[in-house]
Amino acid sequence: MSVLRKRGKEKLRFRIMNKRVTNKEFKYFKRFFLECLEENSDTERKLDSYYKRIQIGFAYEKGDPITIKFLRDFFKDSSFPSAIANNKAFSTSKNGVGYVGLFVKDLQDHIKKWKKHVQNEVYYKNVAFHELCHLVEQKGGYGIHPYPESWITLLNLYEGTNRRELGEEILLKLYRVRGHYEVYLMEISAYPREWIESYWNYFVIAPDVYKEEYEQWKQNIPSEIVYGRLITDTLRSINVLYVADKVPKEKLLDKHEELLETLIKTGKLEVEKKKSLIERDMGPGALSLIDSLDESIFKTSDIFFSVILDLWRSLRLV
Repeated sequence: MSVLRKRGKEKLRFRIMNKRVTNKEFKYFKRFFLECLEENSDTERKLDSYYKRIQIGFAYEKGDPITIKFLRDFFKDSSFPSAIANNKAFSTSKNGVGYVGLFVKDLQDHIKKWKKHVQNEVYYKNVAFHELCHLVEQKGGYGIHPYPESWITLLNLYEGTNRRELGEEILLKLYRVRGHYEVYLMEISAYPREWIESYWNYFVIAPDVYKEEYEQWKQNIPSEIVYGRLITDTLRSINVLYVADKVPKEKLLDKHEELLETLIKTGKLEVEKKKSLIERDMGPGALSLIDSLDESIFKTSDIFFSVILDLWRSLRLV
């Protein structure tokens, strides 16, 4: 019996959040979580050590007000942010209590775009494991445990320039960049083929879409915020490439090797595009600082935000 599902001591519970999710859909998606835990005992043990309770809720569409109300009641926090329920799947935690939310319609709509290389069940199972890995990475306290002193220092520096909201947006994205490094490493260890099938087109977007968005930012947002976003997005792209390079190739079929090659090739092009923007707008010195960073900065939140604090000060972004 699962350590999280012991009769009378169940830590892991499942719930239909509203009537638009059918019982058939509930059982279908629930199965993926249970399979992931059965196949990855180490993940299950870590969840057991970090959490007193984990609730997995299945709603219909993101932003569902029923989910938001439930979260505020579940965590006994009336100020719990509604924005967290605006993704097709998400995970959050506080004081040893975890919640994973899935929005069935949004997941079903999203998979229609990916039919060429990923089967529905492969994608859905990857989503389930991805969110469980986030709970492991959060260690029972999203936004509580992981924030080191350097993160708080940066937030205070943004607040000192009356840019707390914009700064918090950047810092939360940086936190996710660091966290995804850890989550993706767990994923490629457990399901390398599925990770590749789900992420092979991570960088395949319309040409110059990012550059167009970046140029729009420059028109009405302070340059320090724009450059902070640019460097954050560059680190996110570099981060994924580090993980892709670690995929155990001996576990792959020929088709996965080809998809991985596409991921790496397009990723390198994306990184070069962002670096060219850094060099053009921030100067060669800024680019040299970015190039001097290595993979070790992503290992822990403490290391990562200590480096980020020094980088932001060197580039006068705060």
